[in-house]
Amino acid sequence: MNSIPTSEKLPIKGYLFLVSTAFFTALSYAFGKSLDSNLDPETTTFFWFFGAFVFAAILVPFLPSQQRELRQIGKYKEIFIWSSILTSVGAALWVISLWSIGPALTSFLMKAQTLFSLILGVLFLGERLNRGESIGIAITVVGGIIVAYQRDSYLIYGTITAISAAFLYSFLSFKVKQIAQNLNMLMVATLRTLGVSIVLFIYLVATGTFAAPSWKEIIIMALGGTTGAYIAKASQFHSIKLLDVSRSTAVMPLESIFVVLLAYFLFDDIPPTIKLIGGAGIILGVVFLVIYRSEERKP
Repeated sequence: MNSIPTSEKLPIKGYLFLVSTAFFTALSYAFGKSLDSNLDPETTTFFWFFGAFVFAAILVPFLPSQQRELRQIGKYKEIFIWSSILTSVGAALWVISLWSIGPALTSFLMKAQTLFSLILGVLFLGERLNRGESIGIAITVVGGIIVAYQRDSYLIYGTITAISAAFLYSFLSFKVKQIAQNLNMLMVATLRTLGVSIVLFIYLVATGTFAAPSWKEIIIMALGGTTGAYIAKASQFHSIKLLDVSRSTAVMPLESIFVVLLAYFLFDDIPPTIKLIGGAGIILGVVFLVIYRSEERKP
């Protein structure tokens, strides 16, 4: 009987892409935090995604698979519209939250995406909850309440925007599951950066609120978008190919750890102990949801 190759037993490359996803997502939080909070959130989001689109467009000539997908661009129309609109609003809310309550708390609250995705699956896709998932939901909700509880009005506003952003991103994932499962996900990510840039540019021109930031701010926004909206997503897609989906979702807790570390070392910004405990609760709840959801789907 032939032995299983070592590469299959321990797919190192897949785990490296997993760590890359978490790190570059966390790095985008750091870029966002370093921006001037007096900037307009919609303008910031525009340059964020336009920078990511420029980076993606530069890579297309070097990626044969993307060139092939461009010849069939029509099949991406529906997901292009959904991802452009939902991401435009969700990303602007994420920026507001990042500036209001900081990267660590925003990252913790954004983990509610898993919870929202599960609820949407139960409501609209007929999925069922098992006992482990119910425990995971309970832990996540308790942790979320601890993190979300704020007394100051500006902190409450930042918390609400983070949870709203998490819901919109969850709804986008739900739409991807509905209508885009057979599409090339890297092309979906590229078109998403283009669509958000178009939607926000039209909004800014129509409302007369477009104002070009300094070149320094533009470069920071472009780097944030490139690391978070493109490189992190590309790494995640590669990890899914090399691992299974349930393992690739382990990036969510790892991302929060990187965010907390970067916030501490770069900005000396660390949440109160009670908030860290709540964040740990959210991460633990997400781990429960991931583990028990993957167990249910095993044949």
